[in-house]
Amino acid sequence: MSQAKKAPSATTTIAFVVVLCFVCAAILATLAAGLKELQGSAAALDRAKQMLMSAKLFHPDGYFLLDEGKENYVPAKLAEQNGRLVKGDRSDIADADAIFTVYNKRIIPFLVDAEGKETTFQAAGIDLKTYLEDYRKTGYDNQPLKLVYRILSNPAEGQAPSNDKVDGYIFHISGFGLWDAIYGYLAVAKDGDTVIGISWYEHKETPGLGANIAEPSFQSHFPGKKIFQSSPTGKTDFARAPLGITVVRGLVSDVYPSGPKAESAVDGMAGATLTGNGVTKAYKDTLASYRPFLLRLVEASSNDSGSAAPNGSA
Repeated sequence: MSQAKKAPSATTTIAFVVVLCFVCAAILATLAAGLKELQGSAAALDRAKQMLMSAKLFHPDGYFLLDEGKENYVPAKLAEQNGRLVKGDRSDIADADAIFTVYNKRIIPFLVDAEGKETTFQAAGIDLKTYLEDYRKTGYDNQPLKLVYRILSNPAEGQAPSNDKVDGYIFHISGFGLWDAIYGYLAVAKDGDTVIGISWYEHKETPGLGANIAEPSFQSHFPGKKIFQSSPTGKTDFARAPLGITVVRGLVSDVYPSGPKAESAVDGMAGATLTGNGVTKAYKDTLASYRPFLLRLVEASSNDSGSAAPNGSA
């Protein structure tokens, strides 16, 4: 007659459970680390897309854009690893490698001080990655050295993009919507006043209402707007003029049927007045810190065009 199997002791059972817990914990930790890395890569890709969209280098449908002149944007594709774009088709959907190539070659971060003077991260002894991570939530505009991105012009065949050939600048915008913080980008032409485009890459606004700040239908109202608000006479005192873009309640044509204020305002979103107010405040508060730098751009643009420097009324 076979002898009955002896049941495992309590000590053995406990030891098995402990080992199993450690194994499961190790597996979960490994998966979490891998997932965090993937999430980080996805977030970096999305921010690159959003920044390129604000600069009118990338379309929300997934292809690059090329300005053929006078803001005539056509579908484009990556031609070289120097970030050069050539005319393409809407079917030329850009993959992640192409997006990062254009972003890394054509969007260049640098710093400006309280007087608007430029410096590099290297010259300032600041690590770019650490700076971006440490101050994103509190706002780069609140730092002694403030973040700006330079949009380099499309390079010629076989040549690297040049810091001397600039199409505009991108500012990181932060503020609060109805429910939580909102983060986005505002691209301004090299004249320091004209909006190229905008995007919002993070928010918790209500879908179908405030969340429309991230929709192309809302963002399409911004290109061509002026961030320095003109006086009722139509002249702009750049040194003192209010800065920002106002999201009105309703339609700009109804709120400002005449006068220059319409140049610095966009149509509001139905049912999302408070989110619109938050967007307005975000632009106003962020850009205020960059006025000295923007004034330098305005003055340089004025000198290039041969008109009087706009230190006062223009």
